[in-house]
Amino acid sequence: MRAALTHRYGPTLPDPQETSGGVGMQRSQLGAFLNGLKPALRDQIGQHANGTPLYRAYGWIEATLLYRAAPALPSRKARVLSVFNGPGGPIADVEVEEIMRDRTKICPRWVSVRDLHPSVEVPA
Repeated sequence: MRAALTHRYGPTLPDPQETSGGVGMQRSQLGAFLNGLKPALRDQIGQHANGTPLYRAYGWIEATLLYRAAPALPSRKARVLSVFNGPGGPIADVEVEEIMRDRTKICPRWVSVRDLHPSVEVPA
């Protein structure tokens, strides 16, 4: 269990407490423990030229999956290339589909992970 939690949330986990009571109470205690864990940057894949580490994933966000991004703009598909810890929190390096002159163009952007939302579309 610890290995699965470490893979998902990173190596700095609080010490798990032993559960007690019936099965329902134990599931409730486990749920409260899991809800208290914060997502973590994981699976380092490189670094920026300035030395900032790049990661493959942050919580549910993983590189190479499709998401809808940037709430101030119309929804567009974005492909997450990497995630890194920026000055205001986790940032995703994405490629966003832009429509220019009736053609789709792929443009690089950095967006806050707070602005990413899973796409309901299934990639082809």
